[in-house]
Amino acid sequence: MTMVTQFLNHHADIVVFDEIDLLSAGRYGDSAIGTLRAFLLERGLDESFRRDVRNAADPALALRRVIGGIVGPGVIWGEKNPRYATRLPELRRSYPEAAVLFVVRDPRDVVNSCLSHRESPYRTPLDFWIKDTVAEALTLVQSSLEPLQAGDPELAVLRYEAFAAAPKTALDAALGHWGLTFSDDAVALAHPVPESVGDHQFFRGGAALPWKVGNMSPLRQSPSARDRVDAGDPVWKEVDALARRIGYH
Repeated sequence: MTMVTQFLNHHADIVVFDEIDLLSAGRYGDSAIGTLRAFLLERGLDESFRRDVRNAADPALALRRVIGGIVGPGVIWGEKNPRYATRLPELRRSYPEAAVLFVVRDPRDVVNSCLSHRESPYRTPLDFWIKDTVAEALTLVQSSLEPLQAGDPELAVLRYEAFAAAPKTALDAALGHWGLTFSDDAVALAHPVPESVGDHQFFRGGAALPWKVGNMSPLRQSPSARDRVDAGDPVWKEVDALARRIGYH
């Protein structure tokens, strides 16, 4: 999902922020909290946001105005946040004009990724997606896929594998409905970190997080196969079945 965000950000008319928690706007009166407040404070916009909330009586509308001022006129902006897969009704209530790009990857690869960094010394409770067992990772993936399996007609679905093989073709197919077209020019580029709060999504203590290093390199269009973590765990059969149900073989 992060690599897709980085490709979107190569488009001149798009800015996608990285996990700034738009849905926390107005959760506690006229104040932003947590990550969103840190994002606004870093840019000197917290007081402006609070004034707008008091005047507009709609925190999401106030936030749209503030972020619109950050990105400039005519720019499409959004947020990459995997947690929103389970919060789409709330997202649509707050931002009814938003388009949802739903990135799907083979569940077997996702589960493996969730397990691959469980022993990392950089792991913290913030890394909610890192799991200790196949069963825990499967539960996370299942909950994230609920909108897709429910056949939500408003999702713009992007298969990560199709994107990796042909970024322009896949993005044009997913987002062309909104008049957006893309380029393959970014394939060979090392990708800058999406704008977020500080650098906590990519670095800790000055060191690049091991699960983000690949995102700062050119796109691998033919991902290398990896051995399964805990390959003998019988829950992998359930992961295989889930993959088949959503079109992977």
